[in-house]
Amino acid sequence: MSFSPDQGIVLIVIVFIVYLGYREWLRHQRRQLLHAERLAAIEKGADVPSLENETRRSAWNVQRALLLAGLIWVSLGVSVFITLSALIASEPKINHEISQGVQWIGLAPILIGISHLVVYIAGKKQEKP
Repeated sequence: MSFSPDQGIVLIVIVFIVYLGYREWLRHQRRQLLHAERLAAIEKGADVPSLENETRRSAWNVQRALLLAGLIWVSLGVSVFITLSALIASEPKINHEISQGVQWIGLAPILIGISHLVVYIAGKKQEKP
């Protein structure tokens, strides 16, 4: 039995949706457990454990995402620029099919990456007390 490319894509999408659903179910189970622990502590009259550490641990770290996205965009832009520059400088038969100056398309992702990195640096400076 062989899969067509369309069936493969559908299978990948289904697996991805199942993964997301399972991850959300696990997150919900964890929240229920934390809630039960807090209720038990209240019933016993003990100090309620702080949720600060738990929320900090489970929160999506925007700063790390900005750094990663910035580095990916910069490296993508540099690689596009270098690849197109090499193609333009290569054999004449390839050169006439590619317009001069098209390598500057790589500048756009470089600038997007730099803007991500600037926001990352500004956010890091704000976090410091």
